[in-house]
Amino acid sequence: MYEIELTDVEKDYLDSIGSTVNYPKGQIIFAAGQRTNEVYYIKNGWVKVFGTTLDGRQVSVALRYSGDFIGLAEVLSEDQEREYSAEAMDNVSILILWKDSFKKMLGEHPDFSAKIMKLMSDRLRESQRTIHDFINNPVQGRLALVLKNMAQRSGESAKGDIVNVRLRVTQEELACCIGASRQTVSTLLNLLKDDGCLKYEGREIVSLNIKKLNAWIG
Repeated sequence: MYEIELTDVEKDYLDSIGSTVNYPKGQIIFAAGQRTNEVYYIKNGWVKVFGTTLDGRQVSVALRYSGDFIGLAEVLSEDQEREYSAEAMDNVSILILWKDSFKKMLGEHPDFSAKIMKLMSDRLRESQRTIHDFINNPVQGRLALVLKNMAQRSGESAKGDIVNVRLRVTQEELACCIGASRQTVSTLLNLLKDDGCLKYEGREIVSLNIKKLNAWIG
């Protein structure tokens, strides 16, 4: 989960070579098996990148937020097909960049190219950390970790350890993120709520207590 800090010049250049498309929550942005010719820059919202198991279950491999790119690996490695799918997790605004124009920008703007290289390096470390977290945390720890990461990327600090958020995320979506069943996530969310880790308003999680969540993480 990393955000590239683009300069105004870089943002203007991207806008000049791309097209902005809005996706409602739940819409598939791209699907596994599709031939690839574009990169996506998330201007607003957040996106789930996921794979599908042989029995049809979705397994999340990454969450990407505003200020981040998706679809980089296939374009930079010249793979012909997407390995994973991407879904809008709320109302998302995305800048679509065609491969040739994006690669031209990499060649003409070395500072931007260096930022992309650092992003790919950060993602490698993120993948290694995710494997470590899954090995060392039981399912409740993985859920607490995912909620903490969501809060830190999309929330606003309120007071002390409390982060105000607006997470309209379903139990099924959280289950996809941590490799558990929806029923298990439902039970764990109730435990986290009783422990004071999170607060609901209707179906939205509106605040998270980072200190209390940390106590659930191994």
